[in-house]
Formats: sequence, structure tokens, C-alpha cells
Amino acid sequence: MPKKFRQIIKEKTGHPTKGTYWFPDYNSSAGVKAMEFIKAQVDAGIKPQKQHFWGKEFLDKKFAVMIEALQHHVRDDYNVTTPETRMEFEQKVGFIPMFPVPNLNHQTSTLMGGWEFSIPKTSLNKDLAWELLAIMVEPKILAPFLAAHSNLPTQIPIGQGPFAAIFNQTTPYYNELVSMLKTANYRPSIPEYPQIAENIHQALNEVFYGIKEPKQALDDAAAKSAKALGW
Repeated sequence: MPKKFRQIIKEKTGHPTKGTYWFPDYNSSAGVKAMEFIKAQVDAGIKPQKQHFWGKEFLDKKFAVMIEALQHHVRDDYNVTTPETRMEFEQKVGFIPMFPVPNLNHQTSTLMGGWEFSIPKTSLNKDLAWELLAIMVEPKILAPFLAAHSNLPTQIPIGQGPFAAIFNQTTPYYNELVSMLKTANYRPSIPEYPQIAENIHQALNEVFYGIKEPKQALDDAAAKSAKALGW
């Protein structure tokens, strides 16, 4: 599994049935420090947002600053579909391509999400399904679809060169967004991850509402995640 996952889980020997398997790592000192940053925001008076409207509340000027999926959710609410509306969007909505960090010695990070294509083991037409997927991810097929939905490309032939012009037409801050892919982290692709994500979400809520201190919340969440992983 790529290094990108190591801040959430890590490989560990001695698993009861699998020998070497994944073990929660998000309650490390780095994880606790990150959660303490969340707590510091709450202590400063930033209240947890109980309802999330994917950026509409920011566009309605209820917030001065917001961490959000700009290229998809906020952009869709603004209905950016032409070069003119893209320019209007950029004049009204600023973009800072990094999360606040203590100093320049700390590397910024962003989250990469999206969808994946797969072929079930039970498929009776695996070769035909593979042929379809190969056609779907051809740059000339995939690029117009991604651009129409403001999804960032992860294929270099699409993200650079002639195809990039398509995205620059209607995707606000396209060059800045693409530049962040090199610092992007993504979710572990393992069956247990949905439960791990729920454990982390609960830990965040416990810190948001002052139920637990950051280290205790993460340690408790990690213990439940370890159990979900079979330890």
C-alpha cells in the first residue's frame, strides 16, 4: 500500500490470522497534534457546523473562510459553465491552495477523493467489461466528461497538454488545483476503512463538543479500529 496511507494505518506484524496486516496509526503524535489544532479552533470560538451544504453557506456569505471541495461542490452551486462565469467566479471567490501550517518547513496536504471502476469476481464477461473500461478511460473520452463535471484529471496526458485547455475554460483555479495533486492523500482501499472512518468521525465530534481531549479521543477510536482490523 502506498506511503500516502501511513498517516492513517501502517503495516504491523503479529496479526492473529493474517501475519502482517494493517494497524491504526492516526493516534500517533502527529495525529494528536492535528487534533489539537482542531481543538484550538473550537477553543478560539469556531463552533462546529452541524449542517453541511457543500459550500452554499460560503457563497451566501455566512462564512469568511471555508475549507471545501472548491472544484466540485462550490463550483456547482455557482453554476460555472463558461469562460465568462469562470472569470466571474474567480473575481468573487478567492482560493488559497494550502491548509494553514505553522511555518514553511511543514508540508501542506490535501485530500484526493473520487470514484474507481472495478469488475466483480462474479462477472461472466470480464474481458468485455475490461474492454469497456479501457475505452472509458481513453483521454479523448474521459477528458470532456471530467471537464463537464469539474472533476480533476489524474492522468498526466489529460491534466497537461491540449486537454488542459478544456479544463481552463470552465474550472476556476484549475492550474492551482492540479498543482496540489502532488501533495494529495487518499483513503486506504481496504474493506475495513468505512468503519475506521466512522471511528475517526466520532473522535472528531468528541473533541468538537468537549467530550474528550484529543489524545483520549484518538486512542479510543484507534482501539475500535484495531478491533475492526482483527487485532
